[in-house]
Amino acid sequence: MKRAKRVTGVELGYYKCYNARLIAMQMIHGDSAEEYKRVWDYAKAIRMHNPGSTVVVKVVGIDNPPPLFQRMYICLQPCKEGFMAGCRPILGVDGCHLRGSYPGICLTAVGKDGNNNIFPVAWAVVEVENADTWAWFLDLLVKDLDSVKDSLTWVHEKEEEGEADKVTYMSDRQKGLLDAFNKVVPNAEIRFCCRHIWANFKLKFPGELYRECFWKAARSSTKWHFDSQMESIKLLSVEAYKYLNGIPPCHWSRHAFSTKSKSGMLLNNCCESFNNVIRDARSKPILSMMEWLRRYVMKRCCAKRNGLKKFEGVVMPSVVKMIDRASDEVSKCDVTQADVHEFEVDHISTGESYVVNLVEKRCGCYRWELMGIPCYHALACIVKQRLNVEDFVHQAYHVSTYARTYAPAFHPMPGKHQWPTVNLAQPLPPPFRKMPGRPKGNKRIKEKGEGEERELVIRTKKANKCGNCGGTGHFKKTCKNPPMTPPNAPKSKGGRPRKRPLATALYTAPTVVAPANVPPLISAPAAPCKTKKKSTPTSIPKPKKHKSIVDVLSSQTNTSCNSKTGPVA
Repeated sequence: MKRAKRVTGVELGYYKCYNARLIAMQMIHGDSAEEYKRVWDYAKAIRMHNPGSTVVVKVVGIDNPPPLFQRMYICLQPCKEGFMAGCRPILGVDGCHLRGSYPGICLTAVGKDGNNNIFPVAWAVVEVENADTWAWFLDLLVKDLDSVKDSLTWVHEKEEEGEADKVTYMSDRQKGLLDAFNKVVPNAEIRFCCRHIWANFKLKFPGELYRECFWKAARSSTKWHFDSQMESIKLLSVEAYKYLNGIPPCHWSRHAFSTKSKSGMLLNNCCESFNNVIRDARSKPILSMMEWLRRYVMKRCCAKRNGLKKFEGVVMPSVVKMIDRASDEVSKCDVTQADVHEFEVDHISTGESYVVNLVEKRCGCYRWELMGIPCYHALACIVKQRLNVEDFVHQAYHVSTYARTYAPAFHPMPGKHQWPTVNLAQPLPPPFRKMPGRPKGNKRIKEKGEGEERELVIRTKKANKCGNCGGTGHFKKTCKNPPMTPPNAPKSKGGRPRKRPLATALYTAPTVVAPANVPPLISAPAAPCKTKKKSTPTSIPKPKKHKSIVDVLSSQTNTSCNSKTGPVA
């Protein structure tokens, strides 16, 4: 609106600009309602050009045409194979709002590759976020991953029973998501995003001490460290201790995480990052948004595949940086060898001791087993034995595993004019659902308590004072109180002081009376000399500054004979 006014010089209203934007979007992307009629054709085109991909369209009223569009789920075959071939078995699930003509919810499942980058696996558009839609999405996702696990086996370890590891899920505890987990994947490991836990926790227990103890407890990799931080919270508040103790530690603390995912992830940042990437696509029509997502994933996988040529070594660059940072602590460790592959490591700074086994790739701090990357206790032993650090990094972080992640190729797809036609009833757009509030176009809506630590301190506004009665909360114009009595002292006008004006009268020296018993300090003045007066222009003489009483008396009685002007009358 401001730009249009600046360019055209015309004042435009909000609704006129809003309608103009809708017309422009319709000219660019087409009619949103017309795209719902071709969802069957789009689903068949994806399955034709990318065999093995899953596209599910759910409509309401198929027996009584015309049906109404309800949901759409997409999981491409290269995404399934890439996740099972090289990504660690952990998935972040989240939902975000759509801002098109027919708003809804976009559900996403995002993994992480060996270089700790996001790897989109599946996405869906549903009408609302609840237990039913999440259960529908998770059920299709689990079936897709099970369909490729026999042909592509990841580098996970096997459980004692001989079954393949289950996938770990990271969530923000959205509406109905916990019920969907219990219904679809009751035995899977579920992690909660610690940022959302802290956002709810600090609403009741704010403060820097609570924040420090909470995050130390979440990052604790041993039971002893976790219990010590929880005791610190208990000393601050018993209610805060009961609040955190009500959430099982296996959902939010590293010491209770399973080692099968080879990840110590505490935040659901992978989904947040993906939602930020698709921010512009969320305002497009249904098929335009789906095509944008498909092309984004296809271009990204191709770029990652081409970027493999730059990698050198065995492990990924992000892991090398982590090892370099941990190497700074090696000098603070005292290593004592107990056997060929067993050591006792004493940390000089903390005074703690841990047992390290290089054969079993295990350390008493639990970080090595949890993440698959040697901790600084293990690095101290590896350096002492002069071994290669890359031999002790888990296969999930190897360059060869990363290459298998992006090895499955995507096949291009023609435009909508060349899509096959399906002889089914064309669905109509979903019924319009008015979402609460107005979502912002430039940022996602933050939750309660999010980002408050970094906000600037705003000073309180000074209360307005009435000029009539002197009270606050109203003005003189609306004041109904009797006027206050004026003060005796004159009120200063304030502001910058004025310059001193020039003198308009001749200076008159003060009269000084000397005491009678004090002899005069200066003798009687002599007769003035007769000098020729010179004509001078009429001007106001500047007053002289007298610094002492002697100068004052002499100015009244003496007149110099050498002065150019006579005495002033």
